[in-house]
Amino acid sequence: MEVIKSTEEIKSINFDSPFALVPTMGNLHKGHLSLVKYGIENYSEVITSIFINPLQFGKNEDFSSYPKTISQDIQLLESLGCNYLFIPEKNFAENLNIIEPKFSDVLCGLSRPTHFQGVLTIIDKFLRIIKPNACLFGLKDYQQQLIIKEFVKRKKIKTDIISLPIVREKFGLAMSSRNNYLSDEDKKFCGKIYSCIKKLAASLKTTSLEVLKSEAKDFLQNAGFEIDYLEIVDANNLSSVSKNTDKVLIATAVIYKKVRLIDNIVVSL
Repeated sequence: MEVIKSTEEIKSINFDSPFALVPTMGNLHKGHLSLVKYGIENYSEVITSIFINPLQFGKNEDFSSYPKTISQDIQLLESLGCNYLFIPEKNFAENLNIIEPKFSDVLCGLSRPTHFQGVLTIIDKFLRIIKPNACLFGLKDYQQQLIIKEFVKRKKIKTDIISLPIVREKFGLAMSSRNNYLSDEDKKFCGKIYSCIKKLAASLKTTSLEVLKSEAKDFLQNAGFEIDYLEIVDANNLSSVSKNTDKVLIATAVIYKKVRLIDNIVVSL
């Protein structure tokens, strides 16, 4: 695997087409690795990037303490057969025009109002510099991948945005680098989040949405989670569910022991 540490160098490489990009902030887990594996199986070459993007962290968030495991990350990528690792310069996020995304004024965007601006701004730079045939994302960050898909389509960028299934811990907690802040017992306990939204999903067609949301919130609060949000929305555009909705997103964000955890399920109607 070739490690690239400058924008100029990565611009100069002629990648074998079609090639895929897997953008990450490092501290790689099985969720990230599932994206890399998919890329290896379906594209000629795979580039993984590691960049802890300051633009997507709000005030009092964990930018300075975000887990960094670069040596371990390199070993994992090499063991999979990743072709390239791109680690941009520290100033990679400087002097950029901030992009205003669609679909960012709900769900995570309410408590993290500048988060998706930062994500989209840096992803746009990656796509402009590298010009991958495909860019791979996990569905744990459902709102993020929806925002990026809309932007790429609107701007007619010639990159396919591929969304791949959530990878989970043994007891159901969605894989995340922030899970490293939790003990094994905590992770097991936090499997309750997935159990809760799975139960909600199973009752979608028989119980009113407001009753389901209320019951789910009560369950999570009584279990000891602080709820940021729990919503049931149209999975196509995050709007309110209507008679025309064919696919529903059940999404939640909770805080447990100061760690913010997100999860979701998509249900076809």
